[in-house]
Parts: sequence; structure tokens; C-alpha cells
Amino acid sequence: MADRRTVLVIDDEEAIRDSCRQVLAKAGYDCHTAVDGIEGLHIAHQVEPDLILLDLMMPGIDGLEVLRQVMQTHPNTVCIVITGYATIESAVDAMKQGAFDFLPKPFTPQELRLIVTRGLEQRRLLLETAELRAEKERMKEYFITIVAHELRSPLLLVKQYLDLIVGGKMGTIDDMAREMLEGAHGTLTGLLGIIADWLKLARINSGDIAGAMEETELWPVLETVVEEMQPFAKDKNVSLRLDPPPESCVVNAHAESMVVVFKNLISNAIKYNREHGTVSLEGLCVDGNLRVQVRDTGIGIPEKELPFVFEDFFRVTSSQTADISGTGLGLSIVKKIVEGHHGTVEVQSTEGEGTVFDVQLPLLSCEEKMEEEDYD
Repeated sequence: MADRRTVLVIDDEEAIRDSCRQVLAKAGYDCHTAVDGIEGLHIAHQVEPDLILLDLMMPGIDGLEVLRQVMQTHPNTVCIVITGYATIESAVDAMKQGAFDFLPKPFTPQELRLIVTRGLEQRRLLLETAELRAEKERMKEYFITIVAHELRSPLLLVKQYLDLIVGGKMGTIDDMAREMLEGAHGTLTGLLGIIADWLKLARINSGDIAGAMEETELWPVLETVVEEMQPFAKDKNVSLRLDPPPESCVVNAHAESMVVVFKNLISNAIKYNREHGTVSLEGLCVDGNLRVQVRDTGIGIPEKELPFVFEDFFRVTSSQTADISGTGLGLSIVKKIVEGHHGTVEVQSTEGEGTVFDVQLPLLSCEEKMEEEDYD
């Protein structure tokens, strides 16, 4: 594909078509011509040209509409618009919509050859870039497979052995050996947490952000999450409560992804809280959105670090957080999942007083529900 040198000229002026065909044929290009936009789109679909010379002012389908359709179906085809001086503004509009350059009428054979040469070089770069992206995705998928199966699986097996030993299932061990094994167990658990978070993030970045979304009453999902997190909160001497909205709030969501979002937020709110602190989830349906606030009475986030909390691997560093484990990926995952659901997540925090994470998800309107029911 990268070695093809096929040019399509779409212009309603016969003289332009003939002169372009003669010049380009002499230059060694395989040249096709079309008298209008409809014929041009038909030929473009058949021959998949490397470059299209496209007149903007044509009867029927104009050049801008042809450009829009070509960019939609063949994004790596380079389009150069041909325009009279009176339509330079339209040529600029065409470049904003994806055209590579424009060639004003009248033009010389040398100008035509030069701009086609530049356009085909751009085509080569586009194809190389597309191939590099595809190779990057293949390498990422391969690496995800390696991490998931060749690394995570044996580590899980080792952890299971340590679970048995540390749990006393394999007999009595002396205090020094227990201390060493418990340290290894904790380190291994942390490593598996990093791997789990990285795999979630990798899959999200690959496009699997929200999974298969469906009509979801979110509050029962949150009730389950809070119930699962209660032992962790109790262990940290933190009170965890859920304040549901006064009405039913239905969203279009992937329930398992929502579990990941709110487990991350609640876990952070507990870990970074103070002794006998509180964590509350408050829900409200307002302005077409379900708004869930996760509020804590913890150590807070310094104002200068607030802009970075959703970045990959970012962690607040202070003497108060030095002994708190984490990967720095949790909030990045939260943001990507929420945005994958067409929602937003924001944070407000006062150092020494606490933090509020505000998640907003668009409600599934009555009209949308009716459309889904009709479709079913």
C-alpha cells in the first residue's frame, strides 16, 4: 500500500482534468479522473487512491462534502483541494476538515508536480504512523498477556502457599521465620496489587473503558461496595456510611466498572483518614446527572498537588503518607472509567480537614428508556 502512487482528480472542468492527467502520467503516476463528486467517491471506493486532487466548486455534491466522506472512509488518503482565488476561504475551511494543502487556479505543471510530491510524502508518513500505532498496540496486547499469565499466575500461587504458612495451616513456625514470611507476604500482596491496577489501566487505555453498559440503578451497587468495605473501615477505626438519594437514579453504566471506581475512592478515603474519622457517600439526582460525593475527614491534599492527583502513578508525598501503600494508579483509573461513561470526577480538599471527590454521571432519561424499550 505504501508504494502505490495512484492519484484521483475530481473536477468538473475538462481542461483541468486533462492537463492534470497528462502531467501526472508523464511523472509516472497512475491517474484517474472524475467529473463530479458522486463519480469521484465511486472511483475512490474502487481504487483507494493515495492522493486526491479535489475541486471545491462543483455541481451536486461539493468538494467539502466529498472531503468529509473521504476522510471518514479513507483517513490516510491525502486530499489537496483545487480552488480559484475567489474561494481561498473555502480552501482554508477544507484544510481544517482534513485537507493536506490547496492548489490555487491557474497553476503550472511544475506547481502541480511539486504539491503532489509533497502530498505523497505526507501519505507515506501517515501510513508509517498508522503501522507504528498498530505495532504498538500489538506489543501492548502481548505484554498484557505476558503480565497476566506468565507473571501474575505464578505470583498468585506463591501467595497461596504463604497464606497457608502464615495462617498456621502448615504447622508451627518460630517467631523470626514468621516475621520474615509475613514481610514477604505483605510485599507480594502489594506487588499483586500493582499488577492488578496496571492491567486495569492497560485495558482502559486500549479502549475497553466501560465494558458493556446497560440501564443500571447505581445505588444497590454502591450498597454492596460499602458493605464489602466495612471490615476495612472498622480495622482502621473509621466510620463508613451511605446516604442514598431521595429518588431512584438510573444511569447507563457497566456495574463492575462502577465497583472499581467507588472501591478506589472509598479505599483512599479510609487509608488517608484520621483515627475515628468518617467517610460518607452522598447521592443526589440534579440537572440531569447522578451526583455522588465521597467525603472524608482525613489528612487532605496540599493545594499545589491537587492538579496532579488523577495522573498515572502520582501519589501525595508527605510524612503522613510515607507508610501508606499504594500504586498511584487508582485515581487515574477512576477518572478514565468515569469519563468513559460520559461523566466527570472532580476533587476538593483542605489540608488537615478532609477531601471530597465529586462523581457525576448522566442520568438515563425517560426518552432514552422508551427508545430502548421500543428497540427491544
